[in-house]
Amino acid sequence: MKKNSITILTVIILIFFFIIGCDKYHRDRYTGTWEFITERKYYNVDDNSYELVEIKRDTVYYIGKITMSNNENQIIIQYTKNDEINAGIDKDGYIYHETNWGGKYAAGQFVNSKKLHLRLPWGEFVMFEGDTDRRYDHIIGTKNGRRQNE
Repeated sequence: MKKNSITILTVIILIFFFIIGCDKYHRDRYTGTWEFITERKYYNVDDNSYELVEIKRDTVYYIGKITMSNNENQIIIQYTKNDEINAGIDKDGYIYHETNWGGKYAAGQFVNSKKLHLRLPWGEFVMFEGDTDRRYDHIIGTKNGRRQNE
């Protein structure tokens, strides 16, 4: 009887440590210093066709950080000196970003714990005459500044 009690107690303790030690979303595996390459494109709306027309393109290289947000299942990605997002992350490494109108969309994903791809449109993509420029950032991140194979 004593042997069965010890076995049951051991199993309960192991289950308890497994549950406590589980980070469902593993946000911490992505935190740290990252090298970001951001291809930034600027668009404007053509007054005649109402199509987006690229007006400028730039590439930004930046050593930034990914940190955990105070909110569960969210991280903060600072990918340029002046740009950061507070994004949701799911258990499969997909990154979600909230829109200005309260929805959210899949913005990218962690390919693995050391590589990410992220696409962020800034500004409303509603086409009205006289709209201002819109910005679109395509970001590739590599953890610890070491380039990884695609």
